[in-house]
Amino acid sequence: MQAYAAGLVEGLLTKVQIYYHYLNTVSQLCKNAKEYCLKLFNYLKLNLEWIESQVMSNPPTDLYWRHVNLTYTQLTGIQDGYGPEKQFYLSRVRFAITPILKIQLAGDFFDLDRVFKKPKTNNYSSNNHCSGFVKVLEGNKDILISHVTMLGYKSMNRMLKLYKLAYDPKEVPGHTISISSYPGSVTSQDDFSLTSGGLGILETTITLSDESIYSNINPIGQINCWLRSLIANQLAKTSHEWVLDYKLFKPAEELPKNDLFWILEQIPGTTVSRDMTWFLRKYNYWPSYNIPFLKKISDLGGFTEKANINNWWRWGYSPRAKIFQRDHNKVKDMETLRELMRYNDYKHDEYSKCKCDPPYTADGGISTRSDLNPLNGTWELPDMGFKNEGTIDYKGTNYKLFNKFQFEVIGGPIHGGPSNLPPFNWKNTTIDALHYGQPIIWKFKNFTIEWQTELEPIII
Repeated sequence: MQAYAAGLVEGLLTKVQIYYHYLNTVSQLCKNAKEYCLKLFNYLKLNLEWIESQVMSNPPTDLYWRHVNLTYTQLTGIQDGYGPEKQFYLSRVRFAITPILKIQLAGDFFDLDRVFKKPKTNNYSSNNHCSGFVKVLEGNKDILISHVTMLGYKSMNRMLKLYKLAYDPKEVPGHTISISSYPGSVTSQDDFSLTSGGLGILETTITLSDESIYSNINPIGQINCWLRSLIANQLAKTSHEWVLDYKLFKPAEELPKNDLFWILEQIPGTTVSRDMTWFLRKYNYWPSYNIPFLKKISDLGGFTEKANINNWWRWGYSPRAKIFQRDHNKVKDMETLRELMRYNDYKHDEYSKCKCDPPYTADGGISTRSDLNPLNGTWELPDMGFKNEGTIDYKGTNYKLFNKFQFEVIGGPIHGGPSNLPPFNWKNTTIDALHYGQPIIWKFKNFTIEWQTELEPIII
């Protein structure tokens, strides 16, 4: 009942925001792509039928499948609230292809679009870049995490969310979760999540070059990434089960030798995880920039082969890798964390240079502004040129803020800084993309979210 009620309230209260976000994004899913959508919807139909069969065949004591059912119940509530108003609403669950389900699948579409050969459109966004960062301050006095999302600018309708559900905390450590998100989405999608289980979770996408791996995608026996990550956020108790375990960090004390920080890298058919606490202890930071660290994933995903062509795809040698390595020690507090994560001095920074005309790329920063690359430029690699894409936000937190489910945010593309980048303006861009519900000029300052909901500290 409570999962449906939570969804219903969200759908009713945010239906205008959901409508704008839907118009800007997934309403265009099948435009000039009939064959693609026939294949996609057949895949989704078969997948939903299999998921429903598993929910029905597994006992209620099966915690994983129970939460799959609860999640779809919550989605049903959002869809009912978003739809035509009724006098009465009855709790129910539907496993159906709805506008709300399509919103959840935004991240999965990065792969599904390639699996089912979706035609590329003008101002195509590669939709595959984010920067993530973990930083241990000098003397272990604090540990900071941050993330910036890089997407097409049609996706800039954003929402900050706190979900607090009365699940049994012994079974569901992540019963309360704060996230940066989108209208109608129950996951972060960026990803940036803080959980009552004491975990901070970041993600940057790995885009495959070896498309033969997509043969491992099957509608039967698999759950899409949005749902897997959500349930992991709810059920994980330790970083071994997920990512960064703030519970094991004590300010100004020696870092634990194990299990403070894990990474997990996955491609279709293969998932590898590793305890990287040793890296934090040795280097005091961890960078994430869409290139796999683990050799098996790098080899299978085609990154090792591509790195032999250009260091753009090599872990530790790409522009963002070098900037993180050079500048991570400049991070002393939340202000300098924000400065690093919003950094882009592409006209002057040596690591933003390329064999291009002009001889630099706005994709060569921790945050990017692909729209500032000239349309008539000549580029060493297609990824370095003009695209409907850039950094659309900033999120950052520290030990103190994390304990209250809080984080600092900025909405919109980067502006100002060393290169005095102009604010993004829909009136003077050549990007042709829907942007209902968005401001014309994106020029916003940072603020820290403060939840009105009464919350217990994550770490006592």
